[in-house]
Amino acid sequence: MKTTFKQISENEVEISCEIPSDVFEKERSAALNRAGDSVSIPGFRKGHIPEAVLVQKFGEGIILEEMVNLAVEKAYPEIMKEHKINPIGMPSVNVKKLAKGNPFEFTLTFPTMPEIKLPDYKKIAKEVMKVKEYATVTDEEVSKAELEIRKQVSTKDAEGKDVVPELTLEVVQKFGSFASIEEFKTKVRESLVLDKENRIRGKKRMQIMEKIADEIKVKLPEVLINGELERMMGQFRHDIEQMGMKLADYLVAIKKTEEDLRKEWLPDAEKRSKVQIALAKIASEEKLEVSKEELEKEVKHFLEHYKDIPKERAERHLEVVLMNEKVFKFLEEQK
Repeated sequence: MKTTFKQISENEVEISCEIPSDVFEKERSAALNRAGDSVSIPGFRKGHIPEAVLVQKFGEGIILEEMVNLAVEKAYPEIMKEHKINPIGMPSVNVKKLAKGNPFEFTLTFPTMPEIKLPDYKKIAKEVMKVKEYATVTDEEVSKAELEIRKQVSTKDAEGKDVVPELTLEVVQKFGSFASIEEFKTKVRESLVLDKENRIRGKKRMQIMEKIADEIKVKLPEVLINGELERMMGQFRHDIEQMGMKLADYLVAIKKTEEDLRKEWLPDAEKRSKVQIALAKIASEEKLEVSKEELEKEVKHFLEHYKDIPKERAERHLEVVLMNEKVFKFLEEQK
């Protein structure tokens, strides 16, 4: 296969490819099987349709289309390895020449991750981390949390009103094998402290990344921003449905459209995109890696709870999550 690299814009590259006719023709058998599996013809079982019948019914194009798909699928990893492309998403394919007895020619156009110059991220992280915040919990907060827990085992009186039980050993043991009420109270306080510590950690992390993102000057690819907007919209839709509403009804109630929300969220989507680019760049600069064992462990645990999600998708998602966590921990150590 011959390939030619061309930078067509700041965040887009084009690879022209030429596959010799004899190599391309070898895809015909597999393409025939794939095409036969995708259609139904009365009197024939799927996957057992003779080539002549398939061509007579659907034309030569159905086989050529699958030959193109197979050839591009095989060429893709070779192109990625040879040209060391860092794509944001899948490329668009443009067929240039497709004729029997001739080389198959096509181009792949990749949206690529922009090159960025990072600010002094270690210094930024150090300045943020030196401002100490401590997780303190008041007795009032503990009492309020205890009340919410007791409400979970409330009963109804004769008039149908909720009756919240007193804090007894019998009640607290519904939530765990506590030896005493005091042990339960201690555990509640510890849980509240842990929650506050996590919130403080999350706030610090965002402060660091926002300061880093604010100093990055780069023109972001639209595909990157649009992808972030899609994630934001998906999360928003999920949150609305969790409240028992439909997104369409909610939008009518607030007199806005999805497009209105996307425009409002655009600055935030741009900042989030910069944060993701910065996280990936820092991971590369510091040579941080997610081991195969770490990834396999997280994927196994994840798929036990989300069985319908394809393994490949889970791996891609969790690799990013694990790598981001390594970057955050690295930045937190800059004290």
